[in-house]
Amino acid sequence: MRKRILMTGLAVFALLLLAFNIWIFSRDEGAFARAQNVHLAPARVIDIKRAIVTEGAVVPSENEKFYVQEKLGYVKEIAVKEGDEVTPGTVLFVYGNTELDGKIADLQQKKEEYTVKEKHYQEMQTELQSQADALPVDDPDSVKKKADLDKEQSEAAMKSELATTRAAAVDAQLTQLNEEKENLSIKSNTTGVVKSVNQGSSDTEMPIVEVVSTDGVQVNGELDEKDSILVQAGEKVTIVSPALPGKKWEGTLAEFREATKVKGKAIFPFTVKLDQEHPFKTGQAVKIELKPVIKEDAVVIPETALMKEKTKPFVFTVEKGYLKKVPVKTGLENGSWIEITSGIKYNNSVVSDPTPYLTENTEVFTSETKKDDTKSKNSVKDTKKAAQQ
Repeated sequence: MRKRILMTGLAVFALLLLAFNIWIFSRDEGAFARAQNVHLAPARVIDIKRAIVTEGAVVPSENEKFYVQEKLGYVKEIAVKEGDEVTPGTVLFVYGNTELDGKIADLQQKKEEYTVKEKHYQEMQTELQSQADALPVDDPDSVKKKADLDKEQSEAAMKSELATTRAAAVDAQLTQLNEEKENLSIKSNTTGVVKSVNQGSSDTEMPIVEVVSTDGVQVNGELDEKDSILVQAGEKVTIVSPALPGKKWEGTLAEFREATKVKGKAIFPFTVKLDQEHPFKTGQAVKIELKPVIKEDAVVIPETALMKEKTKPFVFTVEKGYLKKVPVKTGLENGSWIEITSGIKYNNSVVSDPTPYLTENTEVFTSETKKDDTKSKNSVKDTKKAAQQ
């Protein structure tokens, strides 16, 4: 009995102690956080200088791929085979379109009918004129007969003109439909060799005919969204080959093609036209050096200070001893530094090495790198030098 009373007493004491601790910590939410120690680093100002370098591949300058377009009809005939040499205008394959063929046949029949009518009424006019000319001049009834013949002749002329007009309208429609039919003959746009023919393939993503140019090569590359906005079509680039160290070739960024998504990120493909003689062959891997990016007086913070919440970047600052979450916008990267275009200003201090466990409004102890709060030109220059070291 005593043992049971003792156990009950200990249990009650433990519950009271637990309740007391909960009450203590509920009165001071920062009790756990006071043990946190964070390091602060000031935002600096530097000049960002770096080249944009990306991987590239040497490809035929004109690599044409022709896919089946069901709206044009069915593939009636393939006019080439693998290995055939083609030039601009060479017919590769032809679509058949029964609906279009039916319209053309109907219009041809109508045109023939109008042509027959036109000829009939023209012959009628000639016959009526002959009858009018044959009337005797001294016959009293000739005047009335001639008037009747003239009336019939006018009606025949009007019907002949109507048939001519309708035949011309049908002919215009036929011309348009025949042009559409001509477009059913798919032709090469380049001089090259037929690489593949895939007649009867059920894979709509596979080209029915592919032509590889023999005129030359170009270089294809890709940039991410941040780098793509820094360069434009028409700018000069440098091509280097790992297989030919120490040598460089000049080229021109010809165009950006339609962006694609890779793992949720936008990728911008581009094409480089080579401006000088080169030894490159299709399939070679090269590096593409685009213009160096130069930005003066960029506000930067350590890259380690940047955090993200649902892809939105932010940093922690300390205000009156407590953490504050500040949304930011980023710009260029420069080694271990990243540019901040919005949210943080020069000499604002940020937590340089935050952990995932830090939360806003947590009380913290801080240690800070040496900084100069004056914003004179000399201090900015000193900051640039320190950041670039």
